[in-house]
Formats: sequence, structure tokens, C-alpha cells
Amino acid sequence: MQYTLKELPPEFPIIFWAPYPVSEGSRRYRSIVACHNGLEIGYCHEGTGVFSIAGRLFRYRPGYVSVVPPMIPHSTWSRKGTHSLWSLFLTDPARLLGSAGGDYALFDMTPFSVPGFPNLLSPDAHPAISRLTATIFEEHERKAANYAEAIRASVLALLVELSRLAGDAPASDAAVRVDWIVRIRPALRRIQNNFADPITVDALAALCHMGKRNFHRTFKRVMGKGPYEYLTAYRVARACLDLTEHRKSVESIAWDSGFATVSGFVRKFKDSMGMAPATWAGRQKKAP
Repeated sequence: MQYTLKELPPEFPIIFWAPYPVSEGSRRYRSIVACHNGLEIGYCHEGTGVFSIAGRLFRYRPGYVSVVPPMIPHSTWSRKGTHSLWSLFLTDPARLLGSAGGDYALFDMTPFSVPGFPNLLSPDAHPAISRLTATIFEEHERKAANYAEAIRASVLALLVELSRLAGDAPASDAAVRVDWIVRIRPALRRIQNNFADPITVDALAALCHMGKRNFHRTFKRVMGKGPYEYLTAYRVARACLDLTEHRKSVESIAWDSGFATVSGFVRKFKDSMGMAPATWAGRQKKAP
């Protein structure tokens, strides 16, 4: 886990990272999980790969936009044998926009953390979001007259689009509160960093200094599924990455993904993906 606490400039509270390469999907890079203290927006310039946030995985292509709320674990890696190019900015919308935002509900980033929110957005499904994000990076790159105000205006428009999208996302069984996310964060980190190791719900609850029953209830409210179901889904998702790379046998992938038996892995994979691992991998080979 790489946790980065950034001090945002007081006069213009936003930090830009110039386009940087994302390395290929080797095991070394998969273990790098980031976590920041602001809203992080990313834009893919070139390449393809996988974006992971809080255990959910999405495939990206050029023009895709990533939306990462504060303190949510996430990672990005490129397809095997390739590199991707991303730009990122980190900000505190309330400080950046202030009274210009008008509706302070726009500054609430909690809805971006719920399982129903699509944290990776394609330019085909969300062209306005892709264009606005690209414009923000272009304004920072050119630094023409009044570029800071232009960036503020575009960030405000982007937040409006994201809030509308959050309003259309499937509702969870209860409103997700920021303090709930904070409380289960140690469990999410343990799963993402040690998903292949034996992990029990009791151990996760203890990490969060919570009773098992309260932990299970809180975890499900935040993540949309219980901790054991979430761990299993995370393991299956990571197995999908290995299957996509076509480098290892199903048996090796099962063990490396944290499943005690191959039969158990195949059963859980079928439950999640609707087909056996080998069948799923064969279809990926034929995919464009």
C-alpha cells in the first residue's frame, strides 16, 4: 500500500501529475496499491489495461476517466508487455471551488465510494465527462490567460456530471457514511495486499477493532456484500487477470489467488463468471 498525504497549495488547491507511464501487469506492479487524501481524477491517453478500486476491476482504453474518492485503495496496470500513459490531478473540491460551487452537496464525494458507482468511465458512455477531464489537463498544460479560473469552471462542470451519475447509480441498502468507510479501511487493505493468504472474517474484524457482527453489517453496507463474499470476488477478479495473461495453469492460478483447492476455485469462478476458468480464458483470447 502506498498512502500519499499531499499538501494542496492554498491559493490553488489542485496538484497535477504530468502524463506518466503505467507499467505492464507483472506481479511486482500488482502489489502496488495507492491511497490519497483528495479526489483523484485520471485520464488515459494511450494503452489498455486494468484499473482496480476497492476490489473492483475495470478494463480501460484511451479516453477513459478514473474517479477515486479520498482514502479509497486503487491501482492501475497496463496489459502484459505494454505501457499505458495517464495524467492525474488531485484536489479538494470544496477548497478549490468555495462559494463558486453553489450547491455544497457537490462537494460530498461519499457517493463515489459506493459499489454502484462506476469509477471508470468510458468516452463512449460518458462523452461529456471525458471531454471535461481532457480540457482540464489541456488548460493546465497550456497555462493560457486565466487558466486557473478555466480549470475551476471545468472542475465544477465535471462535479455536476459526476453527481448526476451518482444519482443514477444503484442505491445501497443504507446511506454510506464516511466514518463507515474509514472503519473498514484496514480490512480492505489486508484483502488487497494479502488476498492470497488465509484470511478470516474474525481477523478482519479484529483489524478494524470491531465485533464480528458489527463489522459484517458495516462492511456489507459500504461494499454491497459481506466480507467473505467480497474476498472471494476479489480473488476471482485477480484470477481473471492471470487467466488473461495466459502464462500459468488453472491449478497454479487457483493457489496463487488464495483458493485452497482447484475444485473450490472452479466452483466459485463459475458462480461469479458464469463459466469455467478455461472457457472464460479461451473467450478472452478471441476478444479484440
